[in-house]
Amino acid sequence: MATLVPSGRSLVHCGLLCLVVFTGCRKPPAEVVVFYASSLTAVLGDAAEKFQHENPRVRVRLEPSGSQVAARKVVELGMRADIVAVADAGIIGKMMIPRHANWNVIFATNEIVLAHKDHSRFTDEISTQNWPSVLARPGVRLGRADPDTAPLGYHTLLAWQLAEKSGTYGDAGADLAARLAGQCAKEHVTHDEAELLTLLEARAIDYAFVFRSTAEDHHLKITALPADQNLSQPELTAHYASVSVEVRMKQGEGKTRIIGGPVTYGITIPADAPQAAQARRFVATLLGEGGRRLLERRGFRSAKPAWCSPCTALPDELSSLVVQKP
Repeated sequence: MATLVPSGRSLVHCGLLCLVVFTGCRKPPAEVVVFYASSLTAVLGDAAEKFQHENPRVRVRLEPSGSQVAARKVVELGMRADIVAVADAGIIGKMMIPRHANWNVIFATNEIVLAHKDHSRFTDEISTQNWPSVLARPGVRLGRADPDTAPLGYHTLLAWQLAEKSGTYGDAGADLAARLAGQCAKEHVTHDEAELLTLLEARAIDYAFVFRSTAEDHHLKITALPADQNLSQPELTAHYASVSVEVRMKQGEGKTRIIGGPVTYGITIPADAPQAAQARRFVATLLGEGGRRLLERRGFRSAKPAWCSPCTALPDELSSLVVQKP
């Protein structure tokens, strides 16, 4: 019996058919969606690259915004996310728990600084001792984040109040918080830190209050604030709590009073996360030793160890990485 041998063209067609069938049968990569505070952009980008290298069948999609906006996407708009990470851990507690999430892990801290560049007016004169008087000079353009959309906004207002309360700036400190607020033109109040940086880079403003990690990552000039004003020290929690601001956390609701406290970053996995298993692995990567190194390389202070409050239904994959607090 003769054996049929496919022609060269038939072999090509056959190979292409097999390739199409094989490719069509492969499952698409799982996609982990992260809603997060824009100040975490660089470090989460690092963590996503590391995670995807170790898990080639998973893709991480990062969606930055102000922290309140990140939570509102889940709580008010019903958008699906696998991870929510914010620049004030209290947002998860106030907006997401218990209906939309069960636990809240605090994994990093930061501080408020005054950032500027070479183009900024009086950039060579400003210091930790004289910044209130320099910002008050004619022609100085100041920017800040909106407290209703980003924690940086209300952290800034709290820092101003603490500076005024300190009494260390003489006449320049009188009514400081109100004067600084009045000095920020409406168009210089942004939804999040990323927009604020854009204004500074574009020379639309001279100075902006930002997180230290962001200022360092973008190689900005930094005027540090004293520890009793920059919201960085846990041991000064009682002192920070002497000031407060009112903020609208959820659309259509009244304002919530935010009490001053150290800057803390929180992370959670929403209760209805489509890729919960992969999300747990990604969070574990961020909380592990490698993740702590990434945080500190980007100017954050990693929580050592990370801790949770509340800790209801904390995943087993995270329990060895997290200390439970009441």
